[in-house]
This record gives sequence, structure tokens and C-alpha cells, in this order.
Amino acid sequence: MDMSLTQLSLTRLMDLTGKRALVTGGGKGIGAAITTRLIEAGASVTIADLDPSGADFAKQVGATFAQCDVADSAQLEAAVDMAAGNAGLDILVNNAGIFPTTGPVGKVSDDFVHRMLDVNVRAQFSATREAVARMPNGGAIVNMASIAALAGGANISAYSASKGAVVSLTQAHAHELGPKGIRVNAIAPGIIDTPGVKEQLEPLRAGGLDIDARIAANPVGIAGQPDHIARGTLFLVSELAEFITGQVLVIDGGATA
Repeated sequence: MDMSLTQLSLTRLMDLTGKRALVTGGGKGIGAAITTRLIEAGASVTIADLDPSGADFAKQVGATFAQCDVADSAQLEAAVDMAAGNAGLDILVNNAGIFPTTGPVGKVSDDFVHRMLDVNVRAQFSATREAVARMPNGGAIVNMASIAALAGGANISAYSASKGAVVSLTQAHAHELGPKGIRVNAIAPGIIDTPGVKEQLEPLRAGGLDIDARIAANPVGIAGQPDHIARGTLFLVSELAEFITGQVLVIDGGATA
């Protein structure tokens, strides 16, 4: 064992002071929790979010805000530029995405599938490309996948396909970018207690679904919270994960175990 590694303090390994980060979809839900944790660890964070209300959250936590449709290449490049500034970028969290329910395969239009893939896959690819060009000193990238990439489910086929592609991108980019000092990992959240998830499940309440019980239906028996995903993200972008790349961290309370 290299004893010099064990001499690094835990505080030092988690310290992101001086790091510059971009979190797409960082204005609410999981993205907001990630933004908060990165700032707490010392990073300077730029939020890229389509919802203009993210500007208020950014002001509250001390982040920079860029209103951005990640599917718009020009807007995305401008957001990456803002995050990088003159010093370059250190961290990219590809969090923005479209929620899962897509409906029965016979009722899903080509336009819907195109938008799903454009936001959930192509935009992550583009953000990575732009970020890597601004990472002169290496860095860390975290892509948001889903347990839907690991196991099928009715009425979410387009979503599952998009998140499966995220896993493949993560693995491929880990191999390609490792020599540049850039680590690339993914997180696969389970069902997380966010307003968006509850909205997706709400139509099933009339059929007797207990939404809160469904969210907490995992071996741990608690509802997954945005901060659970934020903690995993902080781990993956910090030096605690120095020797980890190309991996998918499943955070689902054991639901897929």
C-alpha cells in the first residue's frame, strides 16, 4: 500500500475549494441538492437550467445561473463558457433530463422519442464535449442515468433506452478521457422523492396507489431523497473517488438488489 495516500485527511479528500463546476438542471430537485453539496464542499457552481426560477435558487445558495435549454447547442456552449471562465472547468454534472413516463409503445410518437433522446443523451454528449475542451487540468464528470437503464419497465421504453445510452456513453468516455486526467462516472438513482416524481405517479393514485409507500418500497424502507444522490455525486467528483471511473453508482435503497 502507498502509505502517502493514507496520510491524506478525509477533509482534504472531500475539499473542492477552487474547483469550478457546472450542474445542468441544477435549479431544483436532485440538481439543486447537488448544487448545494458542491458549494458546501467549496466549489464555485454554475447552474444551467431551462426554468428561470432557478435564478432565485442560485442567488440563495451563491451559485451563478445560466438559463439554458441543454438541447440547444449554442445555449449549452454559452453555459459551459460561463462556468469555465478564464480558469477552466473542473467538474461537470450532466443532471438535466426528461422524466420517465412515456406511455405504451403504440402511443409514443417519433417526436417524443426524438426529444427524449435529444435531452437525455445528445445533450449529455454535447456538454461533455464542450466541458472537456475547457478542462486543461483534468476533471470529473458525473452523468445522471437511472435504474431504468438496468431493468426494464412498462411504459418507460424511450426513457429506459435513453438512460441505457447514458451508461454506454459513460463507459466509452471513461476510456477515452482517462488519459487526459478526466474521470467519467454515472449515477443510477432509484425512485427519489421529488415533486416531479410525485407528479408522474399522481395519475395512479385513483387506482389505489399509495405514492409515499411506493417511493419507499425498497429494502432500506425509506424514501430516497435528492440529497442521497447529491452525496453520491460529491463522492464521485472528489478525490475520494480518485481511482474510480467508468462506473455506475446505483443509489436506490437496494430496490434493484
